[in-house]
Amino acid sequence: MKIFTAVEIGYNRFKIMEICKKGFGYFLNNFINLAVDGLNYKDTRTASISLNKIFSENKINKKNVLTSINGNLANSYNFILPNMPASDLKLAVEYELKKVLPFPISRCIFDYIYTEKNGGSENGTLLNVTAFAAKDEDINNFKNIFDVAGIKIKSIECKTVAVYNSIRYLKKNKTGHLLVCDIGHKTVKIVIILNNSINFERTADGLNLEIQNSIESSDIVAGELKRTIDFYFAGKSLPPIDEIILTGIFSGKKGFDAKISEAVMLRAYSVSLLNLITSEKYSFYLSKKLKNRGIEDYEFFRPLDEMWTTFGLIVNR
Repeated sequence: MKIFTAVEIGYNRFKIMEICKKGFGYFLNNFINLAVDGLNYKDTRTASISLNKIFSENKINKKNVLTSINGNLANSYNFILPNMPASDLKLAVEYELKKVLPFPISRCIFDYIYTEKNGGSENGTLLNVTAFAAKDEDINNFKNIFDVAGIKIKSIECKTVAVYNSIRYLKKNKTGHLLVCDIGHKTVKIVIILNNSINFERTADGLNLEIQNSIESSDIVAGELKRTIDFYFAGKSLPPIDEIILTGIFSGKKGFDAKISEAVMLRAYSVSLLNLITSEKYSFYLSKKLKNRGIEDYEFFRPLDEMWTTFGLIVNR
């Protein structure tokens, strides 16, 4: 058994999830989804004081802590490379990044994920690579929040990877052509996955959906999806998108996915951690501590509806 703690720091809230992993099963131990007035991840001292207080008051485990940086701090790039040993692949990705980065590679911290594809009898196995790069000063400033709070971070990832991991988990690693739309209070994160690879991503900022009703919000989200899909397919020969998966703050709202389906003329459906727990199709459970609450206590568990990407930070660990 191993305990992992995932932390997301948003524009005005902390999302924290503590999970025990036993074999291939995940047991939810504790979760916090807390809005904090004046929270700003760029103000590292204030953010670290709030974070330390939350960890202490809720007795959250400080080992194996995983976090993600905000999407606007990271750039992503896709490459197709020949299959090669891991040490050579890192050098190859670095070489490709040097060509496209808007800042020197010496000021960069990067990571990457990849899937294999068949390149045909002549080319052998190829790798679909998605690399994520951020300025080292941005990563270090973000890391400082945890350092000052006395929390050692095991890894910092891009939110796109959290979306990707959670959807691969949901689809049992066979994704097809999917559009994933994670809806937050102020942002909508859109990731398109084609044959298990991240093919496109976009973040729409400044939406303030928390002050809109579900009908107004569905119109706003549908508009962002239409713009994204039009841009994604423009001038390209791509298979049609199979379906849209909606996660985030409206995943528990009845009828929201039907409104999106009607607006964009694609099948759309909502998923959340509550779906995983209640479906009994996935190895995601409540720990003994939370099982005593009863999953039917929706008011208590409702914050889980918008913590899909927090869970994604832990998946596949």
